[in-house]
Amino acid sequence: MKLFFILLSIIVLNGCAVGHEDFINFRNDSIGTKEINTKPYKWENSGELIRADFLISGQGLTDISEDEEGNFIYHYSEQEVLSNAPNKEWIGKCLFYYVVDPKTLIIKSWAFDEGGNPLSCRTWP
Repeated sequence: MKLFFILLSIIVLNGCAVGHEDFINFRNDSIGTKEINTKPYKWENSGELIRADFLISGQGLTDISEDEEGNFIYHYSEQEVLSNAPNKEWIGKCLFYYVVDPKTLIIKSWAFDEGGNPLSCRTWP
């Protein structure tokens, strides 16, 4: 997960927004891969500015729950776009979750989590 965070940090520091669709494609690419985390954690720079003055780091893996079918649900807080962002539609928290097979830890699917703004989920070059 640290490698993912380092890569995300490099992407964030390099330029303007690539976009929401790119974020969706990135998450779609994770389906079928193994979830490496086994317990919630908080990123070291959680809550700190990571892009200009409008983007702060999220909380990391905030919770692991279980659905009715016995799948693990991994809840992530990726980032938060603040009110002084260049585009007002992006404002809010990027919250998503993975549905993970409990035996193999393979990611079966993902979706945006309640309480967040899906448009705040963006990749940054």
